[in-house]
Amino acid sequence: MNALEALYLVHSGLPRMGPGSNECTTRAYRSVRLESSNPLIVDTGCSSGASALVLSRLSGGTVISVDSYRPFLLDLRARAWAFLGPRQGGIQPIQASMGSLPLRKECADLIWSEGAIYLMGFEQGLASWRPLLKKGGSLVVSEVTWLKSEVPEQIRSYWAANYPGIATDASHRDTIARSGFVLQDSFPLPPSAWWNYYRPLQGRMRKFRREYADDAIVQKVLDEIDEEIGMFERFQAFYGYVMYIMEKPDA
Repeated sequence: MNALEALYLVHSGLPRMGPGSNECTTRAYRSVRLESSNPLIVDTGCSSGASALVLSRLSGGTVISVDSYRPFLLDLRARAWAFLGPRQGGIQPIQASMGSLPLRKECADLIWSEGAIYLMGFEQGLASWRPLLKKGGSLVVSEVTWLKSEVPEQIRSYWAANYPGIATDASHRDTIARSGFVLQDSFPLPPSAWWNYYRPLQGRMRKFRREYADDAIVQKVLDEIDEEIGMFERFQAFYGYVMYIMEKPDA
């Protein structure tokens, strides 16, 4: 087992794979202006589909849920049936890279990505997904963001090592405008959205500490997650996820 496989294993079956909440997803969705009563929504980097389930229920449209890891998509199928019942067919899981979506140009009314655009980089993600949106379509992403201009060196060094692309809200707004989008709304995720992710994960980690006590790779992955949670506990005032709601202009 390599480190990535260990990371997936630790997260398998969890309700969320990153910070977020049904309330935050709903708030962002209600800021979107959709012309279609049966929208095509693409949820990219969907993992096991926490956002997709909410989007399907709110929109009544079709949600194409994209992730590169097949077990997450199988989990999504099971969750969709339990959550949506006969309407679960409105969610269509697709295994693919979020950087190479198998979709035609200008097909989507809405592209959604919570906590996953960092895998591509903020600007690259916006550029890659923009051609897939209809004119007047919307793009919603959450991205880790500096909340203050001055931050302690320890947390700055941590993010420099783990995600050098972290930027300020002002920088993200400039990137959005430069990428040909109009920012409609934005808001930071509350700390509770992080603990929605971390609390179940901590329970899983205790189990894996015992079961994989002799596996150095798993233990290293668990150590890294412990460090991440510790950093958030100490420095959450300085960074967080911000939800950005954007629109592709008609012209």
